[in-house]
Amino acid sequence: MYRKPNVAIIEDNEDLMDDVLFFLQKSGYDAWGSKSAEIFWRQLHTEPTDIVLIDIGLPGEDGLSVVKHLSSLNKFGMILITARGDQLDKLEGLSNGADLYLIKPINFLMLVEAIDRLWKRMCDISLVSTTYEEKNVVKEVKQTQFKKINYWQLDDNTRIAIYKGLSVSLSMQEYTLLKKLVESSGEILNKKYLHDSLFGYVEVVDLHRVDVLLSRLRMKLKEKNITFPIHSIFGKGVIFRVDA
Repeated sequence: MYRKPNVAIIEDNEDLMDDVLFFLQKSGYDAWGSKSAEIFWRQLHTEPTDIVLIDIGLPGEDGLSVVKHLSSLNKFGMILITARGDQLDKLEGLSNGADLYLIKPINFLMLVEAIDRLWKRMCDISLVSTTYEEKNVVKEVKQTQFKKINYWQLDDNTRIAIYKGLSVSLSMQEYTLLKKLVESSGEILNKKYLHDSLFGYVEVVDLHRVDVLLSRLRMKLKEKNITFPIHSIFGKGVIFRVDA
């Protein structure tokens, strides 16, 4: 059983922010709001936060900038809420690190469902250990497992991937995707399967989201001089190559 996440919203339309906060709080969430990014950054130091709802068109620092900064912290789930429905805007938001992209006007029941799905994914990839000994046992098992697969070591707790001594810190979705690929090394995985593994059931499947995540992974690994050994198989999917 998961606890409900702590939710923050950054929205300059105060009426909309008040309505969202009211609905979330009545639904059992601890929620707080800011009408600008600048106010949000100050409050974030004192307010417990798991998931952030972010409007793109904010005064001052815009929502995409907030997403970029939050993504670098690797701690928060992020849902963009915006009136911009263009596909390019959506791809830009997701490529900068947002987990979901919702178009205004917002259906509050659908928003709660999106928050809960995202929170479940966040909880599912977090190690929950109660003692120092248990953590060490888990890490030893994981190191043994991943040393056998393409020289990769993955730490669910920190979302750090290590390849032949080179380490890279990843966002929740980047880490989940890389872990799925590493565990399935040598197998052809179609993008619909990857989409379902990453995002669960959604009414509209957007395979571009998988492409965006693959591109983000490739760039992050390249920055650390790690080659991303993935190849596209036309009409079938992608394969994560196993080292000889």
